[in-house]
Amino acid sequence: MSSSNLGYYDNRMTGRSYEHYCAIAKALDLIGERWTLLIVRELLDGPKRYTDLLSGIPGIATDMLAARLKSLEESELVERRTLPPPAASTVYELTPHGRKLESTMRELAIFGASFLERRKGEAFRIQWLSFPLRMMFRPERAAGTTLTIQFESGGEVMHVRVADGAIETNLGAAESPDVVVAGDIATLALAARDRAAAKDAAARGKLRLTGTKEAIGRYADIFGLR
Repeated sequence: MSSSNLGYYDNRMTGRSYEHYCAIAKALDLIGERWTLLIVRELLDGPKRYTDLLSGIPGIATDMLAARLKSLEESELVERRTLPPPAASTVYELTPHGRKLESTMRELAIFGASFLERRKGEAFRIQWLSFPLRMMFRPERAAGTTLTIQFESGGEVMHVRVADGAIETNLGAAESPDVVVAGDIATLALAARDRAAAKDAAARGKLRLTGTKEAIGRYADIFGLR
């Protein structure tokens, strides 16, 4: 019996399975518990250390994170590996099967965006912009292009590297960004998922763009902001 089957039957024995012969119910047996899809959200950006996941998901308890990761490993959606020296850190990453959840996450993001409002006290991490930016990315417009865009808000920084039709997101500052996009959290979050909102925010000065006219034009074109 594969570990994915073991994970499913473990859920049945602990009473967490719907026990429905239904594909949706079986998917929810694996990923329907609280925090699970937020772990997937973090890992869609690439391998993460345990401490990266803990800081990237405000509100999750360390024992809960450990339990959810264990369940995802048993279901063969997440795997652990050790990075080669000098890092030699243990990281978690999505398996090829786990990465199939990206399209599901995309549809959830589209659905949830219509309900998203900035509310006092809600946590935000700038790396959460990664997924909507990837949704807006137009690889066919980025062929032969190399560009680094840095996003800044409230002391947090992330950057995106575009190289010949591929996109890579990283937490932290870039060495020499071609474009810097800065604004308050609500504006950046809205602009990252809504092209019209980004154009409007820039026109009103709430979204600040720094860089050459050519670099800003390429950024706008590659992310469908023109």
